[in-house]
Amino acid sequence: MLPPPKQLARPDQVRDVLTVAAAEGRVPRLAPPEPKVPAQAADEHQTDRDDEGGVSQDQVDEGAEAIATLEAAVAQQRQIYDRVGGGVLAAALLYDPGRGDHLRRELRQYAQRTAYRARNTSGDQGADDA
Repeated sequence: MLPPPKQLARPDQVRDVLTVAAAEGRVPRLAPPEPKVPAQAADEHQTDRDDEGGVSQDQVDEGAEAIATLEAAVAQQRQIYDRVGGGVLAAALLYDPGRGDHLRRELRQYAQRTAYRARNTSGDQGADDA
């Protein structure tokens, strides 16, 4: 969980907190969504928000959650990169060539899938999971 905003000196400290948490093996938790507003009140607020820039509160919340997810993924990717270096692969292949090679192929496969999703801007990400 992130510290309260008043304890952060600058906005980019959120990234630092997530990076440290991921490096320590802790998965950052996202804040629970705010309680839903009754349907009629939500429709009235939705219209007001759409008139004020075309973005609803749900879209803002979704975007904030998406950014937090990407920040956590980047922190984990950095951790993977750091952990796989330094002769780890060579030692694994020496210890168990079959299993080491299988894990190496799987690591490459998921790295390629992640890279594909990072390039894909259409929002349709189901096709790359086959």
